[in-house]
Amino acid sequence: MPDFGFCGPSYEAPSIYQDAQESINWRIEIDPTKQPGERGQMSLYPTPGKTLRCQPATGEVRALATMPGGQVLLAIIDANLYSITPFYTYTHVGTLLTNAGPVQITNNGLAAYFGDGANRYSYVLATGLFSVIAATDGAFQGADMCGVVDDFIFYNHPMTNEWGATAALSTASSGLSHDYKNGSPCNIVGLIANNRNVYLLGETETEVWINTGLTQFPFSRIPGTFSQHGCASKNSIARLGNSFAFLSRDTRGNGLVLYMDGYSPTQISTHAVTNSLQGKTISDAVAFTYQIEGHECYVITFPSADITWVYDLATQMWHKWLSMDDYGVYHRDRSNCCATFQGEVIVGDYQNGKIYALSNTVYTEDGATIRRLRRCPHLTSDFNQIFFEHLQLQFQPGVGLPTGQGSDPQAMLRWSNDGGSTWSNEHWKSIGQIGKYRNRVIWRRLGNARDRVFEVVVSDPVKAVIVSANLKSEAGDN
Repeated sequence: MPDFGFCGPSYEAPSIYQDAQESINWRIEIDPTKQPGERGQMSLYPTPGKTLRCQPATGEVRALATMPGGQVLLAIIDANLYSITPFYTYTHVGTLLTNAGPVQITNNGLAAYFGDGANRYSYVLATGLFSVIAATDGAFQGADMCGVVDDFIFYNHPMTNEWGATAALSTASSGLSHDYKNGSPCNIVGLIANNRNVYLLGETETEVWINTGLTQFPFSRIPGTFSQHGCASKNSIARLGNSFAFLSRDTRGNGLVLYMDGYSPTQISTHAVTNSLQGKTISDAVAFTYQIEGHECYVITFPSADITWVYDLATQMWHKWLSMDDYGVYHRDRSNCCATFQGEVIVGDYQNGKIYALSNTVYTEDGATIRRLRRCPHLTSDFNQIFFEHLQLQFQPGVGLPTGQGSDPQAMLRWSNDGGSTWSNEHWKSIGQIGKYRNRVIWRRLGNARDRVFEVVVSDPVKAVIVSANLKSEAGDN
């Protein structure tokens, strides 16, 4: 059995007896030159590790944004705004009136602009002047979402259907520069600029506006762009490919992840993603997108559910990206927000104020262990007994480190003969010490079962690539 689907995505069905696949901290790489079933057509690669770049303060990293020119990274940690240089030295430049919750930073080339719900703020890039926008500015006070189109900064009035905009190349708003989401009677949950259009995502419906150059308020609704899908979490909205993705809600339910294809939303979440959220709070979901080595990934974390799912646009498959505590228990990934800065993908920690760089050549989480787990599909043959002679995983060999943990990296195998309800003892094999390029990872005399699920775990900080799997087995007559 040269390929039996060992390498694949996370997909746990409502009943694990139907499907119990997991890919935790492994992402899928597909070779388009090979056909399904060929060796290495689908392989598993480690998810990015994290390297500490700086820690300006302790607390939640609420936002990261790179300013024009790429020489300044703005970070909001707790109630503090920091300006960070390419050498990761940082300066405190302002204090917000709130200290928790994600914040979205935009800019119009002259100033950064953001809101924390009750207030709006600006930071002039040339002078470093930080200001709380006056309560008398514009038609209303506060905002928690913002963006920019044609030098106009736009923003919402939280928990209403109203939104406003500044003057062009300005952080000041006229009292007349506002309008209402008027295609349906629901409040604006979130908004985003996409291809010079402004998408207003409501509680159950979405509509699209564009700059038409009107005098008082420059935007007008585009006829024929109405969508009967709203947004379940404002912070789930993140750019993806040439458009954006978001966690949806409508009059029929919620919890689907949709990709906006032009003006038409398309579902990209699987039933496994949706099922993992049943009965859990999803309104606090937060998402961002990162791109490394040609893989653009939409990362959505559900803090209340304590889980992070990742959609890879290149493969159109999902995997889980999870951190592990000192007791070996999985939790949501530590990343809370993201920016690209100085050629690196930078993320902020949701808890401790640390700012990390992501890298596919780093195999720890700021020195902490990353536990990678793959659980393969069920192996059955008309529910006759299957006798398993051996399982061979083709890891990239010879990846051991010179010293310390990982000098003789190990893979742990266990299996379940009852659909994933109970598991065997652990069986360990060496992936291959440094330079041992002919090392083979083979487990022999694996017993028999009518329904077998294999699970493999690697915790050593090495390049643990699973290229393919080979299973030698024989089906019985009953």
